[in-house]
Amino acid sequence: MVIMDKDPVELGYKNVGKKTRMEKKDCLVFAGFLILMEGVGALMGMMTAPGGAMRPDDDWFDNLVKPSWNPPNWVFGPVWTLLYFMIALSAFKVYRKIGFSQALPWMVFFIQITLNFAWPLIFFVGHQLLGGLIDILLMLVFIILNISVFIPVEKSAGLLLLPYLAWVTFATYLNYTLWRLNPDASTSHLCYIFSDNVFLCNN
Repeated sequence: MVIMDKDPVELGYKNVGKKTRMEKKDCLVFAGFLILMEGVGALMGMMTAPGGAMRPDDDWFDNLVKPSWNPPNWVFGPVWTLLYFMIALSAFKVYRKIGFSQALPWMVFFIQITLNFAWPLIFFVGHQLLGGLIDILLMLVFIILNISVFIPVEKSAGLLLLPYLAWVTFATYLNYTLWRLNPDASTSHLCYIFSDNVFLCNN
């Protein structure tokens, strides 16, 4: 990861340093980032949890062979709650510097967030261990890119994403290990849910 040690103004971030205090609009934007991360994250968690709207009577994950170091299920909720707050704060710090005037930082940010929200659908709902691994590997790449484009704008914003990077690195290895331990566990469950024609899932 290359971190450019230059003034953000030289890098094209022309609105840097203009805001010195919180304004009403800033509060609304921060609330928006929190709703996006915490709200959508919680909604996805509830919908894709066992017994949730998209996984009624689903014990697929419980029946997987797991490594001895697989964290207990209760760990994931608090960890993601904290990480989503840090991601929202990181994005807000960048917004305070450049607004939404620069496309690249926000494009990278929203791509990695989309990959993040897609993962539980692919993994837990779709029962796709390999599909989940591909998604989380792409997410890992875009988190690194996200840090790289945030740090030149606001160093603290990039640093706030480092725990997120560390956790997703661990989650990637866990996903890989589950895929190796359960070579026959993937199903066409996701296709079954989203298709009215079940035969399409079996071709």
